[in-house]
Amino acid sequence: MPKETKQHSPKKDQSEQAAGPEFFTPKMMEAEEIKTLLSWKAPARPFRKKDRSYYTTLAIIVILLVLILFLAKEFLLIATILSFAFVAYVLAFVPPHNIEYRISTQGITIGEDFYFWHFLDAFWFKEKDGSKVLHIQTRLRFPAQLMLVLGSEDEEKVKKTVARFLPFVEVPYKSWMEKWSESLQKHFPLENIHR
Repeated sequence: MPKETKQHSPKKDQSEQAAGPEFFTPKMMEAEEIKTLLSWKAPARPFRKKDRSYYTTLAIIVILLVLILFLAKEFLLIATILSFAFVAYVLAFVPPHNIEYRISTQGITIGEDFYFWHFLDAFWFKEKDGSKVLHIQTRLRFPAQLMLVLGSEDEEKVKKTVARFLPFVEVPYKSWMEKWSESLQKHFPLENIHR
């Protein structure tokens, strides 16, 4: 009776490797004990009270679009534009509540959401609406980027803590969509910039 030879299954080898210690990144192996390195409370998003010109410009754009779409009998598109206008109004008018941001040896917590270090990629700082914001690129489809408002927290302290786990990017990569939207905001601002 011939000896049975064990066939090599490539699928099985890959699953065994994924389950083994090689699957864990150095960032995960670094975190021996879970402890909070930094914690602070700040608004959930950057916020600056908009002036009257913002709401007036937004209303004019929405009214023009609704009139054009009404003549084209695109009622579903009208409803979509009105809902986007409502969201823009609420985000500009209602100030955000404060949430807790926490950086630990295992990952980052934003309010109720937690992200492991191995799902995060690189980080940088930016100023938006008068607030310093820590941006973290993720390896996830959604959210593609995390935004942590620093509030009164020291930027250098946050930078040193996060740099233990993620690379710092001086000039972040911008997609063509981001470049286009920044150019549009620069050339056609919704607020009166001459005040």
